[in-house]
Order: sequence, then structure tokens, then C-alpha cells
Amino acid sequence: MQKTIAVFGSSQTAPGSDAYQEAYTVGRLLAEAGFAVINGGYGGTMQGASQGAADAGGNAIGVTCAIFDRQRPGGNPYLSSALHTPDLVARLRQLTERADGFIVLQGGVGTLLELFLVWNLLTIGVIDKPCVLLGKRWSEILSALQAQTQIESHHIALLNIAHTPQKAVQIITTALGR
Repeated sequence: MQKTIAVFGSSQTAPGSDAYQEAYTVGRLLAEAGFAVINGGYGGTMQGASQGAADAGGNAIGVTCAIFDRQRPGGNPYLSSALHTPDLVARLRQLTERADGFIVLQGGVGTLLELFLVWNLLTIGVIDKPCVLLGKRWSEILSALQAQTQIESHHIALLNIAHTPQKAVQIITTALGR
């Protein structure tokens, strides 16, 4: 069975932007490495990663949600399949359960929600899946969180940081034995 990697990121990213291109590259590299991509199924980096996977001949799965359909009906045009969920909780459950690993791009509150859910599941031992944070700012964010919370070094160690899409995919590939 094909392994699937969740790519989390902003829905606000415009096609042609650096962040969109980064998501596109992640999706393409994952597909070239034999992975399917799963994400929230709409625009922004979700579309970028889906387009990258589709352009490389891979599968892009979108997990859409009724609450967002009112604002953005249907998923992005690069999805090979879509799973429609009735609410945000069901969407998050599908994304975390169906993924064999995670790559987290720059994003907003929704991206942080996805990251914190995965991170909490890793921390309490519910899942054991690689999670890569892509971007130079993640180190600063994690340091600030650690300074202001009870997050300890062994919690931080559950996350990997990569500065390039190539390194992010390499970490995932190595962790999943490819």
C-alpha cells in the first residue's frame, strides 16, 4: 500500500508566490519518492502541494470539510481523490490517521492547530510518525514556545526541522525506510 504524507500549510498563499512554489516542490518530490500527498484539499499551499504531486504523476488526496465549502466550494483541481468530512474535528482525524508522516509549511492558526495536534499525539505516544517543520523560522518559534511554556527538550526532539523541501522529503524518506 502506498504511504501517504500530510502537507500542512496556509490556504492564503497565492499561486506564483515563493511559499506556493515551496509547497509545489514538496508535493512533486514526495510523489517522485513514491508517496501520496494528503492535505486539506483547498487553495494556497494545499493546492501547491497537490499540483506538484499531480504534475509528477502522483496522487493528491484532499480532505475537505463542510464548514469551508460555504466559502470555497469543492476542492482544488489537482486532487486525484477527495474525502468530504462533516466537520473540522472529523477532518483533523482523517488527516492525522491517514498520514504516515507530516510536513508542516508556514501557515496560520489552522496550520498551527494541525501541528499541535500531531505534536501532542507524538508526545503522548498515540502515534509514532515523522513530522518535519519546513522553514528557518521554526527554530525560533520552538525556542519561544519552550521559553514560555512547559515544553521540554524531549518534546522538541520529536520534531525535525528542514530548511529546504529536498531535506524535508529526505527526512521523511529516511524515517519511513525508503
